[in-house]
Amino acid sequence: MSLYQKMAFLYGDMMAALRSFQAYGSFKKQQKSAVQGDKIRVGFMCQYLPAWGKLEPVYRLMKEASDFEVVLLCVPMGIHRQKLDDPEDIANDTYEYYKAQGYDAVNTLIGKDRWLDLETLKLDYLFFTRPYNSYMPPQYSSHEVSRYTKICVMLYAFTLMEETYRSTLNRDFFCNVYLYFAEDRYAMEKQIRAFSRRHRIGLQRSVYVGMAALADIYEAKGKHAGAWEFSGNEFRVMWTPRWTTDKALGGSNFFVYQKPLLAYADRHPDMDFLFRPHPLMFENFRKTGELTEQEEQEYRDRIAELPNVSLDESGAYAASFWKSSVLVSDISGMMPEYFVTGKPVVYCPTDSGLRLAESSVKLISGCYIAHNEAELFDILERLQRGEDPLREKRRALIPELFGEDIMGIPHRVLHIMREDGRLLPGKEAAGSKIGGNERT
Repeated sequence: MSLYQKMAFLYGDMMAALRSFQAYGSFKKQQKSAVQGDKIRVGFMCQYLPAWGKLEPVYRLMKEASDFEVVLLCVPMGIHRQKLDDPEDIANDTYEYYKAQGYDAVNTLIGKDRWLDLETLKLDYLFFTRPYNSYMPPQYSSHEVSRYTKICVMLYAFTLMEETYRSTLNRDFFCNVYLYFAEDRYAMEKQIRAFSRRHRIGLQRSVYVGMAALADIYEAKGKHAGAWEFSGNEFRVMWTPRWTTDKALGGSNFFVYQKPLLAYADRHPDMDFLFRPHPLMFENFRKTGELTEQEEQEYRDRIAELPNVSLDESGAYAASFWKSSVLVSDISGMMPEYFVTGKPVVYCPTDSGLRLAESSVKLISGCYIAHNEAELFDILERLQRGEDPLREKRRALIPELFGEDIMGIPHRVLHIMREDGRLLPGKEAAGSKIGGNERT
């Protein structure tokens, strides 16, 4: 780490400490002085659509609960660096999506550069689906919102690489988070260490509950998977390439396997292939110049020509997991979500040089590893023949990595919020002195 980086981190720590003590007084004032029977008012800041499925199990449970009142707050996708990409555009694509899907949602963009005053909603808690201030208007930054409500976060994907913890658990946003529902113990402990002072004085809680999205995966078992309607074969392969070739972000094997996989599919009409790229992949490759519009169209056309290949760009994917036979993936949040199905995963590493997180190392120990196309195709053919020597190891790793009761994860979130929301001013949540680091 350079001297400049060290100084920047030191400055960040000093500012975080100052904000901690400044916020402490206002935080104590805003603690809910609840009496038995009061409803807990919870908002969900919806913007990044792919993240919604990760929180929806919690939202659905709250909607059904008599002691919660929930509201969906929709922020346009086209916001970056604290301003609209087009300041003249007052359309809210996120709001339109949720309304079309039948949700009772609120449009936060009420006019040109005019935003709903969230403080007037008197929320007790507000979940952010995306932990980055740069994608929010200034008045919706975690620093501003934390003045009048408690911010909650449950990350929309597992953090699989050590280097990416700095972005997913970034100090700019998380220094104002009150309740972090960690996906594993390692992430929880990392957050407690990063904000030890705030945890000690009760400004933050970090609690290991697991990833609620996994409950959504289980609920999708047996449901219709439209993405596989083209399929006529029993052996079905899903491929999820990463969205960027940037080694600092993990890299991607898209350009390594895009043509070989299509050629392989053409030679193996007894296998079906579903290509599911990250929602940002094609757009990103066009912006970087790695893929021209013509090349993208030629790729799409070639997929359309093959009867046993399809491109899936739909929003939902959980049901598709259960109708598949195997996942082929770069390092991705898709891997742990697919892993809980018990089906085989083929991990395709890149040369990024990034360090895998502890939980990722364990997960990959239950995956097949393909370093090139020859290894990948050999693994697929062995799996098609029924040769799956890692089957029992995967089954043993699922409860070790994700807990014994995956379907209970959303219920644990509500239990913790009930416990926290019923506090009288000045009282502490169970375990808050150490960040609530006991799994509830």
